[in-house]
Amino acid sequence: MEFVSTLFAAVVRTVFKLVLLAAALVFILSLLCVALVSVTWILLKALLTGRKPAFVTTFTRFRQASQQFRSGEWPARGGAGFGRAAPDDVMDVQAHEVRNDQALPYGPSQDKP
Repeated sequence: MEFVSTLFAAVVRTVFKLVLLAAALVFILSLLCVALVSVTWILLKALLTGRKPAFVTTFTRFRQASQQFRSGEWPARGGAGFGRAAPDDVMDVQAHEVRNDQALPYGPSQDKP
């Protein structure tokens, strides 16, 4: 009797493994089909509209930026921003508050000393 139960358990395990394997294959094939349909749709849309797909232009910009900085074309060091010349007439001033009580919509301020 033990032989029959062991044989039955082995058959059930094998069938269960085969069912799980088949389910995994169906899942993977469905993902591949969705990917294929998506790529086909994107390429067909690009052909009909004449515009490159968004992911192509995005990765092209990243590649151009990486090539620019790989070739050593860093912006000049200094106070000026990227591509701008430094101003020649820089002045230091003392900051102070400018008040115009008549221009305020709620009247003059009450916190004056």
